[in-house]
Amino acid sequence: MTVVDVWLVDAAVTAAEPALLDAAERARHAALGHSVDRHRFVVAHAAVRRVVAARLGVPPAEVCWTRGPNGKPLLVGGALEVNLSHSGDLVLIAVAGDRPVGVDVQQVLPGLDVVAMAERFYPPAEAALVASGGPGRFAELWARKEAVVKAAGDRLTRGLSLPVAGPSPWSVAHDDGAYVVADLDAPDGFRAAVALAGAEPFEVRAHDPNVLTHR
Repeated sequence: MTVVDVWLVDAAVTAAEPALLDAAERARHAALGHSVDRHRFVVAHAAVRRVVAARLGVPPAEVCWTRGPNGKPLLVGGALEVNLSHSGDLVLIAVAGDRPVGVDVQQVLPGLDVVAMAERFYPPAEAALVASGGPGRFAELWARKEAVVKAAGDRLTRGLSLPVAGPSPWSVAHDDGAYVVADLDAPDGFRAAVALAGAEPFEVRAHDPNVLTHR
């Protein structure tokens, strides 16, 4: 069975390592206006470099990225399938050996008019679920949708109408084939999901994020 490895990192308690960023990442980092956003960015991108470098047995500086047609970061050489998401202080990283992977973490936002957003973007049956389940249900479905879209390398705007409600793990038919999406454990106030291309089931293996901390 395919194994997908995941790390959930709390940027609020993780030291930033700007020296690990490449030139493109440093440029994106410099363009961020808020110090909190800059810190979260560094933590996220340094952490994913450490994960990939450890799996490949190379220094983090040798990890190189390219981008797919819709902007999804792809590891140069294709040795691993990797995806990254962050929301609030949380950073979520997923690595799969041979199946395209997408991952998403969403902060539950009680002040958001989730009913109106669900009525606009979600299928009617899911909008009804949000009407009864509130912001938590909205975030859960959004995380699932975005995980599938990221696994497919597609645009989120094309995936919001994708039906993803159902027991986890859930099989989803996207434009280019089947995907399996599963909910992930997340702290209170967050929802998270991971999706892999293909109809075959997979196993999630969660790792201690402390191993990524540079001392």
